[in-house]
Amino acid sequence: MSDPKRYVATAGTVEEALAAIAKFPGMLNQAFRRWKRVRMVIEEEPERRSLDQNRLQRLWCKEAGQQGDMAAEEYRGQMKLHHGVPILRRDCPEFAEKYGRLVKWRAYEEKLEFMQEPFDFPITRLMTKAQKTEYLNKVYTDLTGRGIRLTDPELKGIGPDQYREVAA
Repeated sequence: MSDPKRYVATAGTVEEALAAIAKFPGMLNQAFRRWKRVRMVIEEEPERRSLDQNRLQRLWCKEAGQQGDMAAEEYRGQMKLHHGVPILRRDCPEFAEKYGRLVKWRAYEEKLEFMQEPFDFPITRLMTKAQKTEYLNKVYTDLTGRGIRLTDPELKGIGPDQYREVAA
């Protein structure tokens, strides 16, 4: 197992932050043993995608698989490649660099395979809640544009005015 490139503590409350601070002496000790200089940064942690968003994505892929010409997992891979990858390439320079170097040049069919089980490249797992909302908007537009009927989620954080079943 390799040494960490950085030490990170994330907190959502003052109590969690104080608990994280209690771990700092040990982390600093390890860091100074490894490096001559360290940088300490406190910054906003973007809200991560929600479980409701994950469930909605899985539900829509299942519904697409039941109505369309591919299996649910194939739709999931296609949506990740067509809609998720561009969002992460736009917003995350490290992702863009690695994707460009390792994946972009591959054949389309290979990229689709990488997005699906058993490889299941982490695309939506890397997203913030805002990115996942943008992704779901694009997936909804794509799939309903193909005539696939999708469940109206009416989930907190996802505008129900943006998600309606398409007419039969």
